[in-house]
Amino acid sequence: MKLAFVLFEYFPFGGLQRDMLAIAQAAVARGHQVTIFTRAWEGGKPKDITVHLLPVTAGSNHRRDVQFAGQVSELWADFDLRVGFNKMPGLDWYYAADGCLSERYSWPRSWLPRYRSKLDMEHAVFAQGSTTRILSISPPQKSLFQDHYGTAEQRFIDLPPGIRRDRVLPQCYESVRMAHREKLDLTDQQPMLLFVGSGFRTKGLDRAIHVLAELPEAQLFVVGDDRPERFAALARRLGVMSRLHFMGGQDNVPEWLWSADLLLHLAYAENTGTVLLEAAIAGLPVLTTKACGYSPYIEQAAMGQVMNDNASLAMMALAAKTLLMQGRDDWRQRGRVFAASADIYDLVEHAVSALEAGDDGEQE
Repeated sequence: MKLAFVLFEYFPFGGLQRDMLAIAQAAVARGHQVTIFTRAWEGGKPKDITVHLLPVTAGSNHRRDVQFAGQVSELWADFDLRVGFNKMPGLDWYYAADGCLSERYSWPRSWLPRYRSKLDMEHAVFAQGSTTRILSISPPQKSLFQDHYGTAEQRFIDLPPGIRRDRVLPQCYESVRMAHREKLDLTDQQPMLLFVGSGFRTKGLDRAIHVLAELPEAQLFVVGDDRPERFAALARRLGVMSRLHFMGGQDNVPEWLWSADLLLHLAYAENTGTVLLEAAIAGLPVLTTKACGYSPYIEQAAMGQVMNDNASLAMMALAAKTLLMQGRDDWRQRGRVFAASADIYDLVEHAVSALEAGDDGEQE
């Protein structure tokens, strides 16, 4: 099949972007032809996949989205399937990595042009009159879409997580951990807190910095690309800037997971939270919130603590202290059990199989 994959912007350290590229490469490996339409591409381009750049000129972000959707709709007629990784009209399939905006944008904000435009895009995908099918990766968000739009159950294909197996704790983790911590000028006894993600605000970096302030011996390392200014200002106000380290996007995420002592992912909104499962199979305990779609896995695996969304900063700090007091070997053993037993690795294969099975884009 000729597949059109559509994405507003590609950058190498985004979770949605990684999923899109992995699905595209798996489709090519099965003999399909993939063209990626996007308005911006950062980093190297993949082999055997055409990347078609469509520059847009609109000034605001929501107008750029609309302009891009209009441009790509004029180019995808000859493709067998149109697969969107952002919400827009005319898709055969939508990969639902983003949460339900109708749940978040209530009146009167929903009538502002910026939000109204985004809601219109969402309506085009999920409304009862739409024929777009949905690759669903978050059961809680799926329920919200059905509540707001009445989307038929048969339009959804539920996918398992797609965690990369290179995150699993290896037998040689001790030497990797020691070498990595030496590079960071950390002893084995110093608590190393880790934050991974490129959306600092929604993923709760401010909460992580407040937790850091209550752990005077700890260092917090932030792995991900975003604007750090407001968070650095918060750290300075709390007197912890010397213990907060912005590392930017990193290609060696497994080494960070194996070297740290606690993952802080106290998100305000998170459709899934892939890093939660990456940490768990790496034997790294997790402190997170119920806002994360994958948080039930952490509870089921006993790999950390899941806080209520309205938990106080003091409660979060206390939970972090408690998790750090538990033996690291115990966490590693739990992580190995979870890695060996959980069905969390096959998202990409299931996604491509769904596209192949529903190649006419119609409801079954």
